[in-house]
Amino acid sequence: MLVSLVIASTLIMVAADTDTATLAAGLTSGNISSSAAFTAGANSTVNGYVNAIAAVTLGPGCNVTGNVSAGGAFTSGDSAKVGGSVSASAAFTSGANSTIGGNVTVGADFTSGANSVISGNVYVTGDATLGAGSKILGWIFSSTGVITFGAGATVGSVK
Repeated sequence: MLVSLVIASTLIMVAADTDTATLAAGLTSGNISSSAAFTAGANSTVNGYVNAIAAVTLGPGCNVTGNVSAGGAFTSGDSAKVGGSVSASAAFTSGANSTIGGNVTVGADFTSGANSVISGNVYVTGDATLGAGSKILGWIFSSTGVITFGAGATVGSVK
């Protein structure tokens, strides 16, 4: 009986801060560092940060408690949550009802999903598109000057 409990708990928790490319759906991990891209499956949890040399993709319902740094694009599924800030060297796309607890810095175009919430500021080197009902509590800046607001989308201010 004790052996089966140990094996079961091993399947649920992935080693912390290892060179990880994928976190399977429903699993929990500590900090993630990837020498390539990183993908987290639906309803998975990262208790800490995610650092990836290439793109970061978070599945629907995924939760990252810390910051996310992507050397490529950042994409999150519906209802994904990031407790900290997000930095992406390429495009940013968040799913509907997603939340980010900090700032967002994007090296290309920015698109937020419907009813998503970003608690901090958003700095975009490309164009910015806010989905219907999405909210940025801080300011937004687009170096191209192109910011498109979906119906009911709001920001604290535009810089």
